[in-house]
Amino acid sequence: MGTLAAPRKHSLHFILSPAAMARDAPDVPGVTSPKGVTGTPVASAAATTVRRPSLTSLPADVLGMIAYHVVVQDNHAGRPSRLLPLLKTNRTLHSALNFDANPVLYNRLFRATFDLGALVRRTQWMFDVNTDIPGTSRKTELFANPRSWAMEYRDRWELRNRIRACIAHQSVNVPGMSNRENRDTDMWGLWFLWTENDEKNIIFLTEECHFHEWIICYYKDDMLKDSLKSGYPRDTAVKALGIWTALLSGSDLLSERSAAQIDDKIFMLRPYIFSPSYELTYGPWEHRRLPLCDTGCTEHAPISHYAAPYKRFGHKHMRAPPHFVLGAYLVFMRLLERQPGRVGLKSDSTVFQDTGRGVFSLTHIMSSLYHDTEWQRNTVCQDPHTSPGLPPLTFHGRLTGFWRGNLLFYDFDAYRQMLSGNMRSLYTGTFAQHAVELDLHETVIRIRAEDVGGKGSLLNCGFADEETEEEQALIKDGYGHQVLTGDAIYAREAPGWTKEILLSGGCRSAWGWSRIRGRVRAWDGLVTLSIGHSRPYPCGQWVWRGYLQTGGYFVGRWRDCFTPETQAGYEGPFGLVRAGDLFYPPHFPTTMNASAGVTKLDFGPNGPNNNSSALSKRKYSEDDYDERERERERDREREYEYRAGAPDDRRRRRDYD
Repeated sequence: MGTLAAPRKHSLHFILSPAAMARDAPDVPGVTSPKGVTGTPVASAAATTVRRPSLTSLPADVLGMIAYHVVVQDNHAGRPSRLLPLLKTNRTLHSALNFDANPVLYNRLFRATFDLGALVRRTQWMFDVNTDIPGTSRKTELFANPRSWAMEYRDRWELRNRIRACIAHQSVNVPGMSNRENRDTDMWGLWFLWTENDEKNIIFLTEECHFHEWIICYYKDDMLKDSLKSGYPRDTAVKALGIWTALLSGSDLLSERSAAQIDDKIFMLRPYIFSPSYELTYGPWEHRRLPLCDTGCTEHAPISHYAAPYKRFGHKHMRAPPHFVLGAYLVFMRLLERQPGRVGLKSDSTVFQDTGRGVFSLTHIMSSLYHDTEWQRNTVCQDPHTSPGLPPLTFHGRLTGFWRGNLLFYDFDAYRQMLSGNMRSLYTGTFAQHAVELDLHETVIRIRAEDVGGKGSLLNCGFADEETEEEQALIKDGYGHQVLTGDAIYAREAPGWTKEILLSGGCRSAWGWSRIRGRVRAWDGLVTLSIGHSRPYPCGQWVWRGYLQTGGYFVGRWRDCFTPETQAGYEGPFGLVRAGDLFYPPHFPTTMNASAGVTKLDFGPNGPNNNSSALSKRKYSEDDYDERERERERDREREYEYRAGAPDDRRRRRDYD
């Protein structure tokens, strides 16, 4: 028989009886037995019986160390259920190792199981900007107490159990396990796990939570069912967390195995993509300076409608997640690149001259560092009434460069019918996609606080009603204010003064070349661009407003400038990616000069219709459609009429009119 291997020194047997371990171990050069212990025990008639140590006789901290290594083995954290044999051994061990008696143990298990870098880094940011943590003024208590970590450890494993139950029942509503209140909490927990992931969290999400199976279950049982109800589907903070976790995890690619699944996804997304009734900003875009009141104002009621409560580390907080419609824009544009033939795309759409995969084709699992800015924004931009907002130059350097992306233009007749209340047009209208390229330049200026946002029209981004090369040069020179460079950009400002980012550059589209003017609202990073009249085919002036999202996406909504800003205008989504950022395809050109441009629209020998209204230039009549497009539209109408009137309860039911 072979020689038995010696027990490892970190085993429980060694902790209880190290002398016996040394006695039983094979001879190893350089290793001697403890003094008084020989290699061969000698029997003695007068040998004294020595009581072997037991677990119950060990100090509490040693028991905690033993329990820790029972769960964490070979630097891999297992399930807390590994503690059950110890907890059920006797009352002494249970009283020493249970959750209430030993929070230090579960604090250590949390740190071994989950990523910590983002928690430490973001908490330090809160202290650096001298901002109270939302929901509590006791900043130091959040992480100082080990019981807070222990409670979060328990909550995350309870989250795992609820998710597993939902997967087993293929429903997000499981009696006794998962309900709407739990689902709201779980959505926040999942969003934090993804945005704080550096390596450990994704192991927990995939191996323990089976996240990708659960997100499909949530999509089918919640989001799809909600789209079948009469009227516009809801836009809530919890739904926003759902679509953004799907994007961050790459799960938006799922549920596309059949034509029916693709149609379901298009049906669910259409209202969010083309209806202007959904909000996309943390504060109204008409306000140039926020907050409206000083922090702590009690005279006026809060005006935030998107912030939602959640519980974390034993404390209750409020937070405003990234908006649902911005995530929906990205999901739809990615879907459009994969399934261009099933989404109602018009034949007069334009694309980039370069061949290859689409601009939104890449999927990455990002480290927590990429999510820091978004976490900061939804922490301090919850309420435009009193929330302090971001530091002025949070997005400095993130806009300069070459951008590529797409605009979506909904059929104008269908859009007008939709605004009048005809929901059927929202599901049957066609739309065009137009490729665009931007070249942006940032200018940082020192400015008085009351002058932030400019004095001109909002549709001109606060600049004068001009559009010349001279004005482009004026913006780069500070537009009458001091331009900051080098160390002066980050120097503290005197009271009453602040900094602002001005934007200038150009845009290339199917209509030609346009000049760009813009600003970044410091409070929440809202980027507003004024796109001037294009040349050689002037098709009106447009204003874009949107946000830089995690990974470098620039996503938002364009709007015509013919309609006053106080009225509902002609609007649609846009999405762009900057060259050199994480999601920019590596085969694409990185400068405007290196790009082959975009395909052009055929306006005929007389150019586009030269009506005075910018809207009428986008108005499509029946004569503009070729026979193929008209037939495609009739097919879609017949399909939706059939589904709306089908007796099968599993089919869609919606009151279109």
